[in-house]
Amino acid sequence: MVKILHFSDTHVSHRRFRDVRDSWKIQNRVSWLEEDYCIGFQKALEIAAEIKCDYVVHSGDLFDIPVGRNLSGPTEYSRTFVIRELKKFFEKTDSEVPVIIIDGNHGSYLTRNYSTIEFIQAAFPNSVSICTNYQLKSAMVDKKPLVVEFEEINFYLFPYFKFGRLPYLAQTYEDWMRNNQQPDTSKLSVAVAHGMQRGMDLHELILQYPYDYVALGHDHKQRKVKKNVWQAGSTEKYTFAERDQEKSVLEVQLTKGQDPIILPKTVGSKRKMIQLQITLKSDSKPTEFENTIREKLDKFKKKFVGETASRVKVKIEGTILLSNWWTMEDILTDIQKEVFDDTYNILEFRWDDGELVKRAPISQQKGVKIYEYLIEDPVKDFEKYIRSLGIEDEKQAKQMIEMGAEIVDEVFTPTSQLQEEGKEV
Repeated sequence: MVKILHFSDTHVSHRRFRDVRDSWKIQNRVSWLEEDYCIGFQKALEIAAEIKCDYVVHSGDLFDIPVGRNLSGPTEYSRTFVIRELKKFFEKTDSEVPVIIIDGNHGSYLTRNYSTIEFIQAAFPNSVSICTNYQLKSAMVDKKPLVVEFEEINFYLFPYFKFGRLPYLAQTYEDWMRNNQQPDTSKLSVAVAHGMQRGMDLHELILQYPYDYVALGHDHKQRKVKKNVWQAGSTEKYTFAERDQEKSVLEVQLTKGQDPIILPKTVGSKRKMIQLQITLKSDSKPTEFENTIREKLDKFKKKFVGETASRVKVKIEGTILLSNWWTMEDILTDIQKEVFDDTYNILEFRWDDGELVKRAPISQQKGVKIYEYLIEDPVKDFEKYIRSLGIEDEKQAKQMIEMGAEIVDEVFTPTSQLQEEGKEV
């Protein structure tokens, strides 16, 4: 039996620059949030040593940055922390437990052809094996496998690659997989990949080939995809959508010819993430809104303590007059300034108004003018636009047309008519 510790999406070096209290755990060294993600990485390695695993697998997004347009690299604190924790782990295990790490969609300098996990392998060349996005591209060109081989087990590596963007890329990737990445069935075989089926970055062949286990990353929610395929999830809560998730890593026990035994090991999270829900109506007044917010924040009104401070988001939905919303935004900004002093035990305070409908009353005169002179038939015009997108799924296209037609029809209907129909304006 072979025992593997599988974890992923540690996002070490993650930090926020907006909507977070400007205070540091150690002055000018590390912010509270950044340290939270470091601790997730630390706990995973501690568990790996405790269970006496034979291999450690990290399936991508070890570091949080660079990513997208953010070309900043991990802080020196985060880099040093990772090296220090790996050094501790190898000392505990007499350097007899190999660590395999692949690239995710975070942590690669796309403009420099360099990945942040390269310096980890340079620090521990005999104990750490990595696979970067750039090694994958070279392997596809050279038609070579990406496999780390041991006497009893092989690890087939699939760093993040958005193969679904172009047809020729998808075909090249599939050909490379068919010719180079099929498992050796005489040994235990583990695929390590960063991707999700719905994201067009996890190829179906990875799930179809007879690997004994598939170690996935990218999805922050830990879950079983198939009996031998698991998303490890993240080790720290990354977005407010994860606020109720129990973070853990996976102990994977593999025996040839048997189904894998998967044992989640709790990592936990010291910091609470709390979402406050507010629904507005067209006649909601700014004063009522302010009172509601302050009432909901009362339970956090205590001296700031960085170790226990909460991350708080106000999710706002419903419908509101635009003129009232402008005042409410000012109120939120003022409250945020108050929150970030020593009278509230809150580390992060932000709001999300993405689902809030903001309306300005449309007079009958304006409605008539727009309807008569700007667009001859707005509903038909919208349908033309949807058809021009070339959507292959006819059912989906019709749904979009119907939904859009209702919205367009309401916008261009005079206010007086809307009031007669009992609709909000």
